[in-house]
Amino acid sequence: MRNAYRRRTSVPPAAALILLLAGCAAPGPPPAVPAPEPVAVEPAAAATPPVSPAAPALPSTPSPARARAEIVVVADPRTPAHAAVADEIVAALSPRLYRVTRFTTADAAALSSLRTPALTVIAVGGEAVRTARAALPTQPLVFCQVPEHADALRAGGPIWGVQSLPPLTLQLKSWQRVDPSLRTIALIVSASGAALADEARRAASSLATDLLVETSASDRETLYLFRRLATSVDGLWLLPDNDALSPQVLRELLSYATSRGIGVLTFNEALLSRGALLTATAVPADVAATVQHVVERVVAGRTADLQPMTPLSAAGLAINASVASTMGLPPVAAERWVAREPD
Repeated sequence: MRNAYRRRTSVPPAAALILLLAGCAAPGPPPAVPAPEPVAVEPAAAATPPVSPAAPALPSTPSPARARAEIVVVADPRTPAHAAVADEIVAALSPRLYRVTRFTTADAAALSSLRTPALTVIAVGGEAVRTARAALPTQPLVFCQVPEHADALRAGGPIWGVQSLPPLTLQLKSWQRVDPSLRTIALIVSASGAALADEARRAASSLATDLLVETSASDRETLYLFRRLATSVDGLWLLPDNDALSPQVLRELLSYATSRGIGVLTFNEALLSRGALLTATAVPADVAATVQHVVERVVAGRTADLQPMTPLSAAGLAINASVASTMGLPPVAAERWVAREPD
């Protein structure tokens, strides 16, 4: 603007008109008009392009809400422990993500009538697995609370399980804390319990504990084998095995172990009153959380690397304080507690 102003004022138009009129009125030649001095003109600055107003941000398109997955939970109402686990599973499945319908093992006809193609079944207990698989043979199935899970995995169709026992390493760690003198343990299983025995061996090896494993063909042979081992062990580890154990033999095993000052770790809290030292059982909330994790993978279709059986991560421990005192073991802070991995 400054340069333009200087260009306009270098030769004023009004002054030029006055000189012209004066030259016409006065005699003689008009006086010479000095030439204007040259004015340096600075180059004009480049014009700044106008700034367009920013376009308003378009609202982001919300991702479509995931349709709720259809879930069926089947449990045997005659087994209170299974009903309690089923309650925990239903509570763990968010109603925003899942639509859950409950059935019992008596509802086989109603299960068979389901026509929903995208349906995932959760079975709690062996009888629930058989009922659900017979009624819905092709639907994805996730099961729990099935000690004899090898048979369940052969039920057909897409199927995955959650271990019914707490991690064996966690059980053994907890037992060692209760009984610091524990060094050698007897474990007697049937041929069907070979895989469980292998897992127990790995757990004992990791904790520098000697595990003497015997294979029994009957419950009476189990009792005979333990009596033979009793002179060289500090503990007896009882794992669920219908082929190697029976209610009668369990009572005799516990009575004999108590008379010899041998601590027994069992899988059922009811056996504490029979003379067991310690029990390790699954924690229903942990079972439910593990089932939820497996179901999420199944519903999302991420099953390529999903192992057939997913382990638990917690153990519910209960101790017979009277037996512990008789064995001269140090007192514990509580008669019931929960141990978790890593622990």
